[in-house]
Amino acid sequence: MTTNFFQNIASLNLQGVWKLAITTDDKGNFIVSQLFNTTCGDKAVNLIVPLTLSGTAEDLDEGFFDKVTEPTLKNAGLQTNMEAHLKSVEVAKAASKLEQDKKNKEKTQTTATATKKTDDVELPEPKISKEDKKKAYDEAMEKVTELIKKLKFSEALTILPTIEDHPNKENELKKKRQYLEQQANLYEKALINFNA
Repeated sequence: MTTNFFQNIASLNLQGVWKLAITTDDKGNFIVSQLFNTTCGDKAVNLIVPLTLSGTAEDLDEGFFDKVTEPTLKNAGLQTNMEAHLKSVEVAKAASKLEQDKKNKEKTQTTATATKKTDDVELPEPKISKEDKKKAYDEAMEKVTELIKKLKFSEALTILPTIEDHPNKENELKKKRQYLEQQANLYEKALINFNA
């Protein structure tokens, strides 16, 4: 007796494990349970239930491969895709870890370089908005005026805003500085004469 059963399996050109379970009942009918598995590392493959066919010997001889070919090819494709997916996930994880390690290494080097630079070089001062600058200027000038009223000219000189910080107020600041220096000198002379 010659059959072409294994030739039909070979024609599907699938690599994996074929599991066949054949059961006969008391009426001479067959129940065939067929499952094809590839070497897939995804545990979800275990959720696939076997394909079950039932019928007489003649029915199965005529239609077995017609019925199992398409589902088996889909099953094999799914498992192949699962395996490819798992491999790509592993590759992505490795690439991500390498990339994160690389970024962490660069960040560490940048931090170390920045630390060295801060030891050697003066860092620029942060930018201050025009409104904050104006507010600071106005507050300082108010304090200068209060100190002048109290005849504390030297103290007023120490808190007088600089021309470098406020170049648009150069004339005003020069006049104020000149006035404060004159008054401070006169006040010191007056104190010395008074104490003498």
